[in-house]
Amino acid sequence: MFSYARLPSLLIVFCVFFLARALDQERHKVLEIDSKGNLYLYRSALLCKNEIIKRLTEDNFKLVEPNPIGQSKALPVLNCWDLKLKVPSAASGVYWIDPDGGSHGNTFQAFCDQQTAGGGWTLVWSYTFMDYKNFQSGSNAITPRPTWTASSANTRVSTTVPLSETHYEAMDFALWRTIGNQTLIKSNINNWIVCMEGTGSIVRQKAGSLSCTLVKQVSQQCAGVVPTSFALGSNGPYLSSTSLYYYFDGSTSGSWPTHDPCGKNQANQLTGAANPHGNVFVR
Repeated sequence: MFSYARLPSLLIVFCVFFLARALDQERHKVLEIDSKGNLYLYRSALLCKNEIIKRLTEDNFKLVEPNPIGQSKALPVLNCWDLKLKVPSAASGVYWIDPDGGSHGNTFQAFCDQQTAGGGWTLVWSYTFMDYKNFQSGSNAITPRPTWTASSANTRVSTTVPLSETHYEAMDFALWRTIGNQTLIKSNINNWIVCMEGTGSIVRQKAGSLSCTLVKQVSQQCAGVVPTSFALGSNGPYLSSTSLYYYFDGSTSGSWPTHDPCGKNQANQLTGAANPHGNVFVR
């Protein structure tokens, strides 16, 4: 039988549990104060007001340090590298960026990789394949494609900012160069590489040399091989070692989208990959 005499002790147990949850990662709001100094107690915490007062007077609480930088349209960062510099502990995820640093009218959300190769990478393109199982078929191509020059390409063009590595879209190509000039290319069927401009530039679509380093060896073939140059093709640009390494073929009527870790323009890409895709980041 329930005894009302036990109610105060039960309330204390409830309040201790509630406030412990409030101080944990699954936080519950307890108090708020507005700009006029009015104090508000959340209804869910009403039964705990005495325990709240006790904890406040005994300094038995934790301070929450909100970090709104990049988490709202009103407080964007220039790009993901800017976020890395300002908030080194920021996790990978979607943030608000404003590459020109002007008015916030053109601010938008983008995905940041804050772990790979030092972090600070802004995702500008996520793509998949038209016919992965028949990789060397002329009908196979990358989709979608950015708004770069490729006169014979016919796959879908995108200007939608991708918000994850499997959200297959492409940021307007004209914005890539406003974010940075280093490029991180990731794929689950080819090796991950970071490339810096030489006489060539991916973000400026300029043919020439690149200085690339291996970030992750996805394939067990041809360990350590990286591309050394960037060139333009009518179906899309490509990176080469002795021959094609990454070919961003955007045509379903010829060629095929080489992803060769040996850089020999051969079908050395991983087969049988679930959800085959690739990603381009800029820093």
